[in-house]
Amino acid sequence: MSVDLSAKSLAQWFSDPEQHKCGYCKSSSGSMSFGMLTEELTVEDYKDLIDRGWRRSGKYCYKPIMNETCCPQYAIRCDTTQFTLNKSHKKIMKKFNKFLNDGVFNKNTYTHQQDESTIQMPGFNKVSTIIDLYQEITTEEGNLNNITYNEVKDTDGDKHLAQTSIDNGTKKSNAFADSINTSSLPIYNKKGLKEGTGADPTRPPCKKAKLLRLEKKKDKLSLKGEQLPLAPKSNGTEKSLRQFLEDVQPSFKHKLKLKLISTTRGEEWKQVKDVEFELYFKYQSIVHNDPPERWTVRNFERFLVSSPLKHKPFPNGIDGPGYGSFHQQYWIDDKLIAVGVIDILPGCLSSVYFFYDPDYRDLTLGTYGSLREIQLVLDLQNKIPNFKYYYMGFYIHSCPKMRYKGKLNPSYLLCPETYTWFKIDKCVPKLDISKYSRLNEDSRVVDTNSGTVDEVNKIMVVYGHKLMYMRDFLRVCEDQKDGFNNLVKQVGKKSALNIVFWVCSS
Repeated sequence: MSVDLSAKSLAQWFSDPEQHKCGYCKSSSGSMSFGMLTEELTVEDYKDLIDRGWRRSGKYCYKPIMNETCCPQYAIRCDTTQFTLNKSHKKIMKKFNKFLNDGVFNKNTYTHQQDESTIQMPGFNKVSTIIDLYQEITTEEGNLNNITYNEVKDTDGDKHLAQTSIDNGTKKSNAFADSINTSSLPIYNKKGLKEGTGADPTRPPCKKAKLLRLEKKKDKLSLKGEQLPLAPKSNGTEKSLRQFLEDVQPSFKHKLKLKLISTTRGEEWKQVKDVEFELYFKYQSIVHNDPPERWTVRNFERFLVSSPLKHKPFPNGIDGPGYGSFHQQYWIDDKLIAVGVIDILPGCLSSVYFFYDPDYRDLTLGTYGSLREIQLVLDLQNKIPNFKYYYMGFYIHSCPKMRYKGKLNPSYLLCPETYTWFKIDKCVPKLDISKYSRLNEDSRVVDTNSGTVDEVNKIMVVYGHKLMYMRDFLRVCEDQKDGFNNLVKQVGKKSALNIVFWVCSS
């Protein structure tokens, strides 16, 4: 048969689990995960992977070993069709719009939020050998050729490898890291945000400014023998998310502009990559207090720019950015203040990372960015009816700085055993008792996406530049059987049969 690799996902599977330092509880070796390097992924395959608890960091995909890792990381998503704003969300949007109006910050309102993507996985720095395959099968124009598979006879004595016809070619080099001059970047003050000592227990809690103003007005009126008028009754209609976000006037001092840019297509990205890196450099050095050796263009590119996702237009000629990886930029006047790294996938938007100018941290930009991304989901939903979920990465119940994710209501957590979703308020009591929990209470429910032996045998593998089915590969490399049986369990039958897995022959 003939296999067109240009239409397939290609990944290098690492059968051995990763054990490394945890970025949350600081355990020296308590964090456990599986990983694979993905040279290319279709948006459909990556959507299936995140619904199995996977997550990408650049081109490296990882999945926590939930019942072994020190801090279990549960996939979390919000159903935007039922999304409701809380008081805190409204306050953040009003504060942001007030700044656009007068340019004045409300100080001392910053709350640090931790994102799982700030923790680099050890496999992130692994060198992929998939590139060797691409050097063999890529044409000078950069298009993949078909690989012809000569199926071996299914006999016990036949252990020869299936032969393939592979054309020589070249692979385009990525010169991004060489194109940015870092010598002129400023050295920022590396002082991190200091932890406070908390409220003084001997003193009563502070009253909110709004309440103080109300009491002051009430006292003045009482001296005149008057009373505060009753508040007018609500007409029962709530302002929408869009109405809060767009409650701005032409007369405002500052203007906000959003730009959605594909990092893999067109010239627009090349024009802004320098200013993005400078912003990332400043954010990592001040907010996360990263050491200087991590402030590199190469890490920025591998972590936040490189993506395995193949861009794909929306179906049926629908206008829009299409599926793939994007940077949503936030500009105030002519200054870039924040960037949201996102993946637009079938049925959902997945938030990868968010970084911002620390000078604007009093605007609570992390939460503001989440609200803007939810609005983007709602906008796309008007064009694609089944586009409704907002994926927020991982939720760690034992990490207080991640609790904010659960406040986007309604949020759901992924059961690590059945891969079905459950409302977070139903899960919290279980996680209060044990950090690892099967969230599905019905013991009869099983993982319906696990593979049978026959299905495992149909997985496609490239080994020694030769394409073969798994059954033929395991005849040659019997010691790999356990590792690839576990692969199907981790990625699921559907993804395992769609992805071509590259195995290093050394």
